[in-house]
Amino acid sequence: MLKKIITIMATSLVFASGLVHASLVNVDYVVLDKPIPQLHKDKVEVLEFFSYSCIHCSHLEPFMLKEMKSFAPDTYLRPVHVVWDDDVYYNLARVAAAVNSTNMKLQADPLIFDAIFNKHIELWRPEVFNKWAVQQTAFDGQKLVKSYNSLENAAAATSMRKMGEKYNILSTPTVIVGGKYELKFPQGFAAGMKTLNELIEKVRNENSARAASARKLPKSIGASLAASANR
Repeated sequence: MLKKIITIMATSLVFASGLVHASLVNVDYVVLDKPIPQLHKDKVEVLEFFSYSCIHCSHLEPFMLKEMKSFAPDTYLRPVHVVWDDDVYYNLARVAAAVNSTNMKLQADPLIFDAIFNKHIELWRPEVFNKWAVQQTAFDGQKLVKSYNSLENAAAATSMRKMGEKYNILSTPTVIVGGKYELKFPQGFAAGMKTLNELIEKVRNENSARAASARKLPKSIGASLAASANR
């Protein structure tokens, strides 16, 4: 009996200290009524609706980039910039589209947020962005500008706009795992990363179970008869 009491006390202390994190539905995350199709259905997608003009997104970004660096090969981040007007948001979505197409999110995003919020540089103005980007040394600014000014860039920004409208994204950041679990941050972004990893594992297990179920083939009639004859 004493051993049992000690075990219960130890378990309580572990939970109280935050060493064990058990995410709660409708608290740490919610299940979407309308799932969002993933780009790669057999992998684990972390979909992030964000804006470079969103202060909360700037606070989340360091945590998200850190997690992104440690993602398993079956997990990927899908950044989608919201477009809520034809000026600031649209032009910042063009910046995001350029960052995505050049795979420079890790290098460029911290500097973009810093330029907007700390240095008050109006990167939503195309001429300002072009001038600022080519001056950067932490990433290939020329490559980013070339992508920004390409024909594909406007189409990518428009696609982001349509996606945000289709799924009625009204606030940022909005993070969705596996196309169906929307991450919440009731205890802040650091705690939210624990929930993020739990949801990634949840989706991974669901994908594995679905794949295993698909591999099961029905027994042939002959095999069934043979089994019956051997009983």
